[in-house]
Amino acid sequence: MSIDARIADTQPDSFAFTRENEAEIKRIVAKYPKGRQASAVMPLLDLAQRQHDNWIPMKAIELIAKKLDMAEIRVLEVATFYTMYKREQVGDWLLSVCTNPTCQVAGGQAIHDGYVDALGGHHDAEAGVTVEHAECLGICGDAPVVQVNYEMYGRLSQDEADALLASCRRGQPPASNVSGVVPPVFRAVERELSGIDDGVDAHLAPAAARQAAAANPPAWRSGETDLPVTHPGGDPAGHGGEAFRAAAGLEA
Repeated sequence: MSIDARIADTQPDSFAFTRENEAEIKRIVAKYPKGRQASAVMPLLDLAQRQHDNWIPMKAIELIAKKLDMAEIRVLEVATFYTMYKREQVGDWLLSVCTNPTCQVAGGQAIHDGYVDALGGHHDAEAGVTVEHAECLGICGDAPVVQVNYEMYGRLSQDEADALLASCRRGQPPASNVSGVVPPVFRAVERELSGIDDGVDAHLAPAAARQAAAANPPAWRSGETDLPVTHPGGDPAGHGGEAFRAAAGLEA
């Protein structure tokens, strides 16, 4: 069955955010000035994904579009452009196997196919494990590479790859042999990546006010946004980060 057929077969008839997520949505949307609420589309997609078995149904995309006054196609474009948004159910443990040339030659395709055989498909709902192809993960010197919830595992033999799958099926993946980090479950990783907890909420309103009032406001401007960037980093010209905080008179 094709992915489109599988998606169509599992689409719910309706979708509504929980009361807790509705409160989150209010907080998130309030971070952005009037006319810029569409900037909240990515964290709202994440809320929908984590609420709905780790994937985003079309009914959720329709609802998000309505909440943010966006065209549905614009929300769908975001949801389908970023690979971390899923259109099918994903378990607690997502194993992304690189099958691009370097990893494929080193055994990546065999690892992927072995995982699919072991799971009886790409998703084992009972074990909470999902496997997918991944494009180049950027560490070809460690081929073949498998990610567990986006944490890298490299230079895996077939036996090591099989042991990695077995540990995920037990719900106990080992620490990455690249970073030393034990991956948390998929929902936790998705929340971190979404930017919901970026910690800059209290700075955004005064920073936006400073920007609006300044003749030459310190900000990062692009075709997508003119919101000030208050994350750590930035550059000496005042484009974001600590340089922006200093110019805008904000607390660190």
